Amino acid sequence: MNKGKQESWFSKKRSFQRQLQHWLRSQWRTYRWFVIGALWLVTLAMGYAGFSNLSADTGQPRSFWDLLYLSIQLFTLESGSAAGPKTWELEAARLFAPSLTAFTAVEALALVFREHFQLLQVGFLRNHIILCGLGRKGYLLAQGFRKIGAQVVIIEQDTENDFIQPCREQGIIVLNGDVTDPALLRKAGVQRARALISLCGDDGVNADVAVQAYELVGVRQGTALTCVVHIVDPQLCSLLREREIEMGKADAFRMEFFNVFDSGARALLQEVPPFGPAANTRPHLLVVGLGRMGESLVIQAAKAWGARPRRSAKKMRITVLDLDPVRKIESVCLRYPRLPEVCELQPLAIDVRWPEFERAAFLSNSEGKSDLTAVYICLDDESLSLSVGLTLHRRLQGQHIPIVVRTRQDSGLTTLLKGVDGGRQSFEDLHAFPLLDRTCSPGLVLNGAHEVIARAIHQDYLRSKTMTGTAAGMDPAQASWDELDEAYRESCRRQADHLGLKLRAVGCGIAPLADWNSTLFTFTPEQVEQMARMEHERWMAERRRGKWSLGSRNSSKKTNPNLLPWEQLPEDIREFNRDLVRGIPEVLARAGVAIVQSNH
Repeated sequence: MNKGKQESWFSKKRSFQRQLQHWLRSQWRTYRWFVIGALWLVTLAMGYAGFSNLSADTGQPRSFWDLLYLSIQLFTLESGSAAGPKTWELEAARLFAPSLTAFTAVEALALVFREHFQLLQVGFLRNHIILCGLGRKGYLLAQGFRKIGAQVVIIEQDTENDFIQPCREQGIIVLNGDVTDPALLRKAGVQRARALISLCGDDGVNADVAVQAYELVGVRQGTALTCVVHIVDPQLCSLLREREIEMGKADAFRMEFFNVFDSGARALLQEVPPFGPAANTRPHLLVVGLGRMGESLVIQAAKAWGARPRRSAKKMRITVLDLDPVRKIESVCLRYPRLPEVCELQPLAIDVRWPEFERAAFLSNSEGKSDLTAVYICLDDESLSLSVGLTLHRRLQGQHIPIVVRTRQDSGLTTLLKGVDGGRQSFEDLHAFPLLDRTCSPGLVLNGAHEVIARAIHQDYLRSKTMTGTAAGMDPAQASWDELDEAYRESCRRQADHLGLKLRAVGCGIAPLADWNSTLFTFTPEQVEQMARMEHERWMAERRRGKWSLGSRNSSKKTNPNLLPWEQLPEDIREFNRDLVRGIPEVLARAGVAIVQSNH
């Protein structure tokens, strides 16, 4: 057996063992009380048979009730020392009965006091993650946070949820109850948590959780609570983007909205890009199914193409294959009016079950070749999606056009695309994209608008320092984001949190960025001055809370020469703050929001 086959055999063996262990644990959770009850009856019967034989051997006949009473006493260690010859039934019952009593007591006590033990554990947690709702998304996220060493507390209302026991086996605390109950949120330690993520299937319930957390969180030391609300509808999530920046409490609470389709579309386009780095190639995408995922994919692809340098006047072609593509395309264009300026959207009204789809004449031009650069299948039915993918793969075989099939998770039908031993020889260019596995990860869920803005703020800071010629070694804040100390990252996040307050102060608001090709908002000199002053005062208050003091620049001693009122600052430092303000429109555009002048 060669090394590759040996590793494959061991891998399959470990996989089988894990599956067997999971099955056994699942069966035990479901039937353990039936098994325990059956063992009690068997042990009782063995004790009865043993005492009956002992009574016959010693010539001391006993009634049925006497024998039953003696058998029951075995479970309390009161009758096992009876004199006389003992049969194997009695010997076994004498050993099994007290052991079974102890085991049953432990199981019962664990069941009764489990919630109390968990609440006691939660009382000692700090900077933990609270997940509300334990569906597939919640389970994947909980696993992801545990892998990076984070403590996780889950609130789930359904006591029969199949994911509860696997979570507890991984050291994850699960509390049963109403996720919108403020008392339960308080018990889960929301005032001390690092993040609260609500993943219930109802947008209204998720919003209620956020409101309750907002009310519960007071003044906090250290990091603010990041509240991530999952919004099922991508369109609603886009409309709520403005609330991410505007809703919050200074230094205590920040709001983020998360949608699996929006995040999944961005992740999919990074994993299987629709176009290469060359700007002279006009991409042509085929999107099968313009549902939530398909629509998000079209919008994100258009944004990516519209933001490319040297794009000139070339439009990206997107063919939409759907039962009703015309009205769906019209709806998308109403919400994104500049979309037709970036993309040429071509509707194709075909049912994938029709013979017209099987013939696939739409794939080829007059020369029998296809000009497609990528195919994305976004149907809700996984088996139908795979069938469509295999059909298109057969028709496009040899042309090396990537075909992506969206699935829910990395299991089931998606394993068929991997081939034997993970090989892909038979399904080259055909890819599975498990949506939940790709999107329900800690990094992606917590990388919301505030995080994107905070990173952009830090990038602008690094750019300004490079322009002034400041050596990176002299300032620990000049490290890259991944290498930046957490205190400096949190400072950038707090600056992002403060943007909504600054904008309101100068009569501006925030709206979803529907026109990503438009000219960025420009502040007036008076607005720049007011916001620059506010930013300096915010920064100075943050430093004061961190026990910084006036002095020569020294990070280790926590001294800084700029801890001065605005009027006493050197002009170059004031101009530095003004430049930060002038860059706000570009920073917000990276997070998908635009600045608008308020009417009042």
